[in-house]
Amino acid sequence: MSLEEQNERLVTQFCRDWANRDAHALAEYLSDDVVYQMYEGHPDIIGPEAFIKTMDSFLKGLKAVEWEIIRSHAIGELVINERIDHFIAHDDKRSNHPVIAGFFLVRDGKIKLWRDYSLPPGISEPGSANPDA
Repeated sequence: MSLEEQNERLVTQFCRDWANRDAHALAEYLSDDVVYQMYEGHPDIIGPEAFIKTMDSFLKGLKAVEWEIIRSHAIGELVINERIDHFIAHDDKRSNHPVIAGFFLVRDGKIKLWRDYSLPPGISEPGSANPDA
């Protein structure tokens, strides 16, 4: 398997593992010096410990999480994916389903840099993903 295939598989599995809502397990995918931009304009989260501190209670407070990968492509160490991140809250009005372009730099089998951007602007809407709900 090529390095590009390995990197794309790593990022895809990382995205799937969000369904477990376990920030500690997700941090295992991250390098010790990871830099993560949660959304454009948000301050960078640096290091796995900061990631866990930021995401642990958020994830545990949700009913479910599913990241739906629309497409994914690796170019060397860079993996780019388009996805819909389904964050299902206990109160559906607080659920969110942003469409995301994710940029991941993978080095030595770990995510070193990760930046997410909303696609297209304004598509993220709170509430149900089901218009008939």
